Parts: sequence; C-alpha cells; structure tokens
Amino acid sequence: MKRKLLWVAGLLVAMAFWVLWANTAMEVNEWIVESEDLPAAFDGLRIAQVSDLHNAAHWEAALKALADARPDIIVLTGDLIDSRNTDVAAALAFVRGAVDLAPCYYVTGNHESRVRQWPELRRGLLEAGVTVLEDESCRLERNGVAITLIGLMDPDFGRDFGGALERLAAGEGYTVLLSHRPERMGQLGSWSAGSYRLLSLWTPAGCPPGR
Repeated sequence: MKRKLLWVAGLLVAMAFWVLWANTAMEVNEWIVESEDLPAAFDGLRIAQVSDLHNAAHWEAALKALADARPDIIVLTGDLIDSRNTDVAAALAFVRGAVDLAPCYYVTGNHESRVRQWPELRRGLLEAGVTVLEDESCRLERNGVAITLIGLMDPDFGRDFGGALERLAAGEGYTVLLSHRPERMGQLGSWSAGSYRLLSLWTPAGCPPGR
C-alpha cells in the first residue's frame, strides 16, 4: 500500500527577475506524494516548505498560511533574507512564529552566502530552536520508527556539495533531502540510499518535489 506525505509549499519564487514580484506576493502549492517505501508510522505526515522569502513584507501572511496548513514539520530551504536589502530582524520574527507552529529545519540559500550578517542570522535561528542543517543529517522519529532528513549548504558557501551528498546518503531507509539548488541534483545518480524525496524550491512556480 502506498503511503502519503503531504507537502504544502509556500512563497514559491523561481528566478531572480521575479524578486520584486516576490516581495509583494505569495504563492501556496500543495502536493500529495505517495511512496511504498515510506514507513507506515509516517503515513499522512504534513511537511510545510518555505523557500525564497527574501525579507518579504508579507511574512505575517505567510505565517497564517502555515498555520492553516497544520504542518507536522516546517522546512525552510534558503533565502530567508535578501542580499540587496537584508533585514535579519524581520527574518527572525518570521522564524520565531514558525517555530511556534511546528518543529523547523533549515538549509541555506545563495543569498545567505552573500551577506556579512549570516553569522547573526544563524545564531538567531539556533536561539529560536530551529535545526540548522549544514551538510548534516538528522532523524525524524514517529512511534519508534525513523526517517532521515539531509540538509545541504548552498554551494556558494564554498562547500563540497557532491562530496557532502555522497557522505550523508550512505545510510538506508526513507530520506528527505533539503537543498536550495535543484540544478545540482544530477549528482543524485550515484546516491546509494534506498529511497529519497528532494525538497528544493528554487525552480519555476508550481513544480512539485522531485524524486
């Protein structure tokens, strides 16, 4: 029997030339993902994903959309801030509201790599209770059963993207990969993990999470 994960992906912004539009509008998409490899304990798991917030003024509306989605976990896949108009306080205000709704997991985007305020943002994320994954993995447990979350740092930080993926994907079981860079996912061909789901939203609006 195929089991279902539900992704609710908000603030979906694909390309740099959409950034002005993105700062005044929000898009919410919902997908149901079915997999026979997903443990039964995770049937119906609701994952809300936020990407490319870019210090948008509508972050309070984004929090309402997250609350309406009733997620089990929230994943933040990069570009909380905008390197051209960085407001760490606003980004952290959004994050603190998100943490109040569900456990949050975060990976960097390319905009975080460009700003001197990145250490301040990182510190604020940790203090708010967000799990910051920097080429790291963690286990998500339900009823004594676990799946794995892998989080990759944006390659603009100068990290070995492919090497980190190879190292982290050596385990077995159902895995959710968090990354800001789907264009790098050609390297998944050598992934030895049994089954995975990619969560990465730096793509044209409306594209579902890929396998």
